[in-house]
Amino acid sequence: MKTKWFHGWWFQSLGLAGMLFAGSAALDAHHSEVVYDNSRTIELKGTVTEFRLTNPHATIHFTVGNALGVQEEWIAEMGPVGTLVRAGWNKTTIKAGDQIEMVSYPHKDGLHRIRFLSLVVNGKVIRERDE
Repeated sequence: MKTKWFHGWWFQSLGLAGMLFAGSAALDAHHSEVVYDNSRTIELKGTVTEFRLTNPHATIHFTVGNALGVQEEWIAEMGPVGTLVRAGWNKTTIKAGDQIEMVSYPHKDGLHRIRFLSLVVNGKVIRERDE
């Protein structure tokens, strides 16, 4: 009888620990804006390779020519789909091949990943939120 209680308690504790671990990983992934330096902005000009209007964060994938003329892959992280849709975004707002000029917060570690603020495409300024 004591053995059954021990095994039941053990498996319940293991299951609870697993849920807490999985929940903390998801929380950390969702609140990732701390990796961006919001004390300064950078401007990048490039070509869109892909626009993903998906949760939890939409992304713009694009290439930027560096000082040596080599094309570098960049990713701009955006807000959730609901926020973007309310501001007028849809799956065709920008598309592969579009030339863009983007203003963003840079990644603190110098990665080619940025936090989107606004962009210019076809002469039109587009922001994440409707202002």
